[in-house]
Amino acid sequence: MPVTQCICSQVTFAALKKLASEKNAKSIEDLQKIRPFGLSCKLCIPYIRQMLKDGRTEFSETIIE
Repeated sequence: MPVTQCICSQVTFAALKKLASEKNAKSIEDLQKIRPFGLSCKLCIPYIRQMLKDGRTEFSETIIE
């Protein structure tokens, strides 16, 4: 099962990618100012960081920081 969203904030990586593009958000912090996410368990943060680097919104591998 691929990882495609922040569970605790109920937002998909695709939606966050679109917001990042529209608002020119280049970092986790920039994007969190636009749409809060990753505030509880923070498990989505490494995936969103990778999304900002390479544009992927679906991950089959586990990313741990």
